Amino acid sequence: MIWKLFISSLILSFFTLIPLGMKWEIERKIIIPSAFFIGILSGLFANSILGICKLKFYPILVIEFFFVVGISISLLLWRFYRDPRRIPPEDKTAILSPADGRVIYVKRIEQGVIPYIEKKGEKVLFKDFTQSDVLPTEAYLIGISMNFLNVHVNRSPIEGKISLVKHIKGKFISLRRKEGLIENERALTVIDHGQFKVGIVQIASRLVRKIVVYLHEGDFVQKGERIGMIHFGSQVDLFLPNVPILHILVKPGEEVKAGISIIGRMVTDKR
Repeated sequence: MIWKLFISSLILSFFTLIPLGMKWEIERKIIIPSAFFIGILSGLFANSILGICKLKFYPILVIEFFFVVGISISLLLWRFYRDPRRIPPEDKTAILSPADGRVIYVKRIEQGVIPYIEKKGEKVLFKDFTQSDVLPTEAYLIGISMNFLNVHVNRSPIEGKISLVKHIKGKFISLRRKEGLIENERALTVIDHGQFKVGIVQIASRLVRKIVVYLHEGDFVQKGERIGMIHFGSQVDLFLPNVPILHILVKPGEEVKAGISIIGRMVTDKR
């Protein structure tokens, strides 16, 4: 009976978690070992229950399923609410990632138009996306997608003064739909470095219901300092002005970590 418990737990775990992991864009090298571990653990718990109560196979199967779900949710919440200590690199020229996740695009904005995004057949302007005109219209927009396993605390890419905090009300639709980027709820934080300004846009997704910004207008923030959090999987976009002193170093597909990964660099005049 014991071997049946472990086999059934593993089957339940794999058939439940692997499809969800693929849907949530979690890497196979993470989801497959996790499903195996959760299946074994569920089998052990089910075996303990069987040692106390004499149950038939099918009721035990239901109990195993609840163990798989319960353990998965517990591990997911533990991963999500982590807030590890981060030490920024000692590089004064570095611009750091504001979020953990995967870079999904690096878009050049010209004349205030965001490329590849349309709403009802019309081109989308950057000022419509941010609902603000404090940032220049010639810029780069770097999108970072976060899944459920990423740390969701966002950090400042540079040091400077918070010149704007703006909450933009909107919908909660999937970010796989192009209009979600424009229509979803989001928060804009603008940081004034002195030589230039950067904007961080925290964007809600279908399952997100809370965007938190820790700082207020007028506050001074250090590079790598916590600036906010998005509850559950979502996206963070970083706006960098297209100026000669800024060079972008990341490309789509790269994995980055908030407050650690260098996504750009300020080029100083050595003369």
